[in-house]
Amino acid sequence: MIDSKQTPKPRIKREMDPLDRMVGYHIRRMSVIAMTDLAEALAPLGLRPASASALFLIGTRPGITQSELGKVLGILRANMTPVTSSLIAQGLIERRPLDGRSQTLRLSAKGRETRRRALKATLMHEERLFGTLSGADRMRLIAQLRDLWQAREPAREGAAA
Repeated sequence: MIDSKQTPKPRIKREMDPLDRMVGYHIRRMSVIAMTDLAEALAPLGLRPASASALFLIGTRPGITQSELGKVLGILRANMTPVTSSLIAQGLIERRPLDGRSQTLRLSAKGRETRRRALKATLMHEERLFGTLSGADRMRLIAQLRDLWQAREPAREGAAA
């Protein structure tokens, strides 16, 4: 996890750093840091960021189908199957028939407790990484990033319909 007491590394002078003005570069750097820290925070629970995200959504949308879950998370169908299969194998979610073909997903009792613990770990992670931002700045950053990715995310072939 991120240690806020780490000594900062020397920086190249901004006027000499051609990457300093590139938004994508800064987003990528922060993404690597954020995903590494989150993965470390969730590892003791036996979760990865994608499986924790699935637990969060299933908990707030009991009865969601795997196809709908993949669509909301932006995960292709082929990649969603291992996520849900792992959660089922861990006893965290259960499948229930919806119709002849579809099944819904719900948290098990163990899944509800794991979701609670994962949410706590994720909120602590968020505070470690973004605690220096005011609440208003966080919400503004979230809105700006959401606008950017939603405007550019192509319709995924094979994603849930």
